[in-house]
Amino acid sequence: MLNTTKSINASLYTSSLKLLASKRFNSSVSSSNTKKERDEHVKKLKQYYPPSLIKSILAAEASISPEQWADRKPNQTTEFGPIYTDDYAKYHPLYDFPKHEWLDKSKPWQPIPQRLPPGVALIPDEYSSKSASNINLSKLEQLTGLSVEFLKTLTAKPLIRKRVVNMTRKGKQPSFYALAVVGNRDGLVGLGEGRDSSQPSLAIARAHWNAIKNLRHIPRFEDRTIFGNIDHKSGAVVLNLRASTPGSGLRVNHIIYEICKAAGIKDLVGNVYRSRNPMNVAKAAVEALSEKQVSIDEIAASRGKKIVDVTNTYYNF
Repeated sequence: MLNTTKSINASLYTSSLKLLASKRFNSSVSSSNTKKERDEHVKKLKQYYPPSLIKSILAAEASISPEQWADRKPNQTTEFGPIYTDDYAKYHPLYDFPKHEWLDKSKPWQPIPQRLPPGVALIPDEYSSKSASNINLSKLEQLTGLSVEFLKTLTAKPLIRKRVVNMTRKGKQPSFYALAVVGNRDGLVGLGEGRDSSQPSLAIARAHWNAIKNLRHIPRFEDRTIFGNIDHKSGAVVLNLRASTPGSGLRVNHIIYEICKAAGIKDLVGNVYRSRNPMNVAKAAVEALSEKQVSIDEIAASRGKKIVDVTNTYYNF
């Protein structure tokens, strides 16, 4: 109703301007035809406007000359929406106001999907192996930023494979659990878990995938052993890892043995006390090797000595 009244008022005002510009209503006009048209015009205005506003309208109409009306500009229609309503992949300088300075308004924010021309094919995805537990290295490259060539050099070893049962309101729900370790044998190692409700191979593949995403750096002394001795407690697992002389080998728990092989540690002696749960032992070992070691530089800086003296004192190999 309000919009209808506004449109009627606008049409009345426009018609009155046209009429007075052509007939020039003022006090000097005494023609009977002009007076009749004026009375009809004022009568029509009284239906919509109060007397005080009618005087203002008549004064405004009388101030417009026919020459001014002839030289007027045509009414310009303003669009209250984007011009490119069918193409939302472009930016308009008037309607689109980016919130960030780095946003390039000349290009769409999201890439426009393109159809491949005939005769052109995409590079096929690369997989880790042909077995049932293989993973898609191409998607993992996009996720982690690591190249496919580097991912192929990583060695993977499943540590735990078992069938578990979860008791729910629907009964016993069986599933498969896998724990895998991944490393490049040069200071990088990762631990990952995977589950699947139907196939053990899919659980191993997911564990392999998560292990690559969790790669961590392991400090190594002379690229073969650890820096000093480590006493670490994680949950109910207590670890005591000790550096060893060259050629002594890995004399540790079988779970820690596989982790050290993947990380590139060749000489290590250690014991596992209290809980020997394989899953907790693996997590405690990775945590101890990556976070609990103190490098020679830190020892030398704290004692105010040279690195050579610290090496002979603490690592008399």
